[in-house]
Amino acid sequence: MAEEIIAPNGSAMRAAVIGCRDINKSLAFYRDRIGLSVLADETLSGPAFRSFWRLNGGVSARAIALGQSEERVGQVLLLDFRLPEGSAKPVEIRDRSIVRAYGCFNLNFYTADIHRDFEGLKKDGYVLWSDPVQHFFGDEVGDPIEGIFEGPDGVPINLVELATRDPATRVGQMRAYVEKRGYTQAGFTPIVTSSHGVDSSERAMAFYEQVLKMRPLIDEELGAPDSNRLLNLPDNAKTRVVFMQGNHMFGKVVLSQPLNYECESLIDRARAPNIGYLAQAFAASDLDEAARQCTALKAEIVSGPQDTPWPGSGNISAMLVRNPGSGALQVVLEDAQ
Repeated sequence: MAEEIIAPNGSAMRAAVIGCRDINKSLAFYRDRIGLSVLADETLSGPAFRSFWRLNGGVSARAIALGQSEERVGQVLLLDFRLPEGSAKPVEIRDRSIVRAYGCFNLNFYTADIHRDFEGLKKDGYVLWSDPVQHFFGDEVGDPIEGIFEGPDGVPINLVELATRDPATRVGQMRAYVEKRGYTQAGFTPIVTSSHGVDSSERAMAFYEQVLKMRPLIDEELGAPDSNRLLNLPDNAKTRVVFMQGNHMFGKVVLSQPLNYECESLIDRARAPNIGYLAQAFAASDLDEAARQCTALKAEIVSGPQDTPWPGSGNISAMLVRNPGSGALQVVLEDAQ
């Protein structure tokens, strides 16, 4: 059933951390168009903040956390870095021409009506990768409809409508689960999945399994021409896709490994105070044990474990680490509960 907890001790993705070009425009998108609530709006500053994100002196940030108030997963954390006068300007992490890359990449929301959404997006001038595409996965899985467009700060946004209602199908079960929990007032969910491009699925999976106690839900090789066209990939592209799930149906991570095509890397640019998708954040019940697991996996710990300010949580113990399957930044927070 859709409400089955796949990894009861696993950490679903708490938040996607995004550096903003214009935080007011980004806020308007996630609050007004997606319908997420503002959970915290704070200024982060001081030595602990700068040490955690490896920032120079004098840097601060306006931080806005958005989500559904009853959900502790699938949130968006917007950071607007304020740099001292004379500092080098932040760079864009992702160029719009990049359609698949190593590192944190896109955000996926379920929607109640994707055709309505895409008409509105087109009217408002958003760049669409394609019109919505319906997938026919058979009687057991069901039929989702999805489409991708360019969101704020160079982050691709993937919308999925769960078209099948039959509760005997996985799509139908998920639809029932979402309708029971409720969409936002704009007709969307929190982040259901977030894509992470990797050059080694095994090393990336080991991090999510051993550090965060997540489990693989789906492990498949994708290469259908229709799917490749939706993703702007070559018709013959082959991609290994692994869905990692924690203790929630939202906040999953999709690992995408190119098997027969070249991929750019966002890793070097995906660091504060640059603009775009900086990191994925998770909570762990035992941060010291998580650090030991990172060391065993030879994952680079960039900072921490140490106290750092986190919106809505005050000072919290956390570490910033690079996933060994790609080098992408992952924030691991000590769970306050």
